[in-house]
Amino acid sequence: MADHGRQQRFEQAQELLAATIQSCDRLLTALLDERSAVQSNDVTALNGAVSRKKIHLADLEGHEQHRVALLSACKYKSDLDSMQQFVRSNDDSRATLQTLWSTTLKRLGECRDANNTNGAVIAAQRKLHTDAISILRQQEQDPETYGPGGKTETTGQYRALAEV
Repeated sequence: MADHGRQQRFEQAQELLAATIQSCDRLLTALLDERSAVQSNDVTALNGAVSRKKIHLADLEGHEQHRVALLSACKYKSDLDSMQQFVRSNDDSRATLQTLWSTTLKRLGECRDANNTNGAVIAAQRKLHTDAISILRQQEQDPETYGPGGKTETTGQYRALAEV
């Protein structure tokens, strides 16, 4: 009977990890689409990519809740070390769960890195747009300085684009 429970846990974990990897792959595609849309200033494509990204993030959240519930039912904590212990305790002779768990962690890292890169691209695009607006407004250019809170400060004054 104990072997049946182990087999059931193995199958649950295998399905969960495979589904998590698929969600990560879909999220990564949405993140790459998002980056492309930002770089090409394609608002329609950006809206679609952001919508898909939200859906895939919600899927990943659901998988995480399932993972936590599975670990809790087996008297494990929900942290990553406990997941590794669960994998070792419930894996088959081919290390199927270990392979899936390693792939899951790798894909999650790829998604995190892609999201961070997108943030940097968006920040760079924002700076380009801000600089272009400043030029159009003929803003006096003051060098950026850092204030006591570590944030950049500028003291440039704006002039009207056209006066009537």
